Amino acid sequence: MSNKEWTIMIYLAGDNNLSVDMAHAMEQIKGVAGEEGNGTNLFVYFDGSSASIPTLYCDFSDSANPKQFRSFNVEDKLYRVEPKRNENAADYRSVLNFVDWCVNTVGRRADKYGLIFSGHSLGFNDLGLFKDETSGKTMRMEDMFLLVDRLTRTKDELADKTHDLDLKYEKNHRFDSDLDVDRRRSTVLLGQPLDILGFDSCVMSMLEVGYQYKKTAKTMIASEGSVPSAGWTYAKILGSLARNMTPLDDNEVAERFVTQFIKSQDSFTVGGASVDMAAWNLAKLDGLNTEFEKLADVLLECFKDSNSAVYRHMERAVLQAHWKCQAYMYDQNVDLGDFCELLRAECVSLTRDLSHDVGEILGKVVESCDRVLSELNNVVILSGFSGGEYQYSNGISLFFPWSYVTYIESEKYYKRLQFVAVGAGRNWSRFLERYLGKVTLRPFEDPEVSVPQPSMPVAPGLDAGAASMLTSKRRYMPFMYNDDYERSLGSNSMELADQNGSKGAGQNASKGAGQSSSKGAGQIASKGAGQSASKGAGQSGSKLGGGGENAFFDSLRMFKNIDSRWNISGFTKTPAESESDAESADATHG
Repeated sequence: MSNKEWTIMIYLAGDNNLSVDMAHAMEQIKGVAGEEGNGTNLFVYFDGSSASIPTLYCDFSDSANPKQFRSFNVEDKLYRVEPKRNENAADYRSVLNFVDWCVNTVGRRADKYGLIFSGHSLGFNDLGLFKDETSGKTMRMEDMFLLVDRLTRTKDELADKTHDLDLKYEKNHRFDSDLDVDRRRSTVLLGQPLDILGFDSCVMSMLEVGYQYKKTAKTMIASEGSVPSAGWTYAKILGSLARNMTPLDDNEVAERFVTQFIKSQDSFTVGGASVDMAAWNLAKLDGLNTEFEKLADVLLECFKDSNSAVYRHMERAVLQAHWKCQAYMYDQNVDLGDFCELLRAECVSLTRDLSHDVGEILGKVVESCDRVLSELNNVVILSGFSGGEYQYSNGISLFFPWSYVTYIESEKYYKRLQFVAVGAGRNWSRFLERYLGKVTLRPFEDPEVSVPQPSMPVAPGLDAGAASMLTSKRRYMPFMYNDDYERSLGSNSMELADQNGSKGAGQNASKGAGQSSSKGAGQIASKGAGQSASKGAGQSGSKLGGGGENAFFDSLRMFKNIDSRWNISGFTKTPAESESDAESADATHG
């Protein structure tokens, strides 16, 4: 029997608050199987939150005979997993076993393959990725990249032990000693790049994420912003593919996915819903990576000398572009195209008013922005939005947080990415460290060090003493501390005494805007960041995050980039001390 044109596999990681919505999505997919002219193999992996409903493998390829199988009853799986009724959908082996079942056990091979992941996510951050509530696990982004690579390897590539991916897995995961290692390492799964890699998940249309799949997938479909809990409208998206009687190339299929989803969401805008979706041509991503690396390099050059004029002007230009830019993930990601357009406009404006020597480097920034925008247009097949929240979306976003604390909270995940370790993100990571850690960070002021105040003109009717009061503070250290240790931190170390004990506004473990035990900052009774029953941060009913450590999600909220220390207090002017206060102070510091 000849292969069908397409095998589409949809992985529903719904052991969380998305379970019911995913059950509805599965019924949509099942309905598509009955469409006339269907030339598509359709498979669904469903892991829900009900203890009474087991994890299911579903084969909807035969419209007259749809089938569902209990995963724990499927024997001879390629990777050993514990045979539980409720499987851990966040385990990469669950994905590999499902794909092996689709193409080898059931034998539904095709000319083209699509793999769509649906579940919670938070971009490149591991925390929340395909959250599985029963096991309490999330998937590591590193494993996500490796499993897609494993799916696409050919027989010859699998035989090359210098690229043995299972050895990489085994560094992070423990395998049963009696597992059939030879079969596991030699079995071909798809044996070719994915034609479509889809993420029915929040904030995955990031340059940092897409970079990882440029060799293992031809097109990628994802969203820069939040995806509603209801997810993709599979009936319309897959229906257009199933009913099509003429073969479509990968770009045309991806474009249809975007078109059908965005149009299906238009009726929800009256309720305040906003969505976006983009399709990428991953074969053209190298050009964008190259030009983006050059842009990051010239930005680093602008901030090389803190005494230079270009440093001062670019600080304002980048800040203005960042502030106005289309943003996602609690304003910690920006749209790459919108940022480049805004930054370009700022630099063009500045160049008109500045000297030639300063204008020359600004011209480099303008040229780099133009090149990035050109390559971005080549990569993005189609980007669409519905609703006003994401109206300046161009298809690809980028991590650009507002504070150094936020960067540090995400750093361990960010620097694991190939994009940062070996790709264009190396310069961007260096830029974030310099820009957030030095350029925009407002430093801690030591009360024992005289800080020269800038000269200010005195307004009419205001004496010089009053003007001086506006530019200085009376600061003091309320606790004993080790001078050498404190000064060793440095103003840019962001130890901040590391805000231990704080959970709000990016401060580990404080509850709301730095107020201990407070429910402020708009977080009253909220389980934000896409957590179950959340109505916070405008993400009600989305797939953003999916739970996790509160301190981490709080760190993503925008707040001022100030080097704040635990052992500093002060007044606007020196207060009158009572005799007892003075004695107490002498006893404390004496």
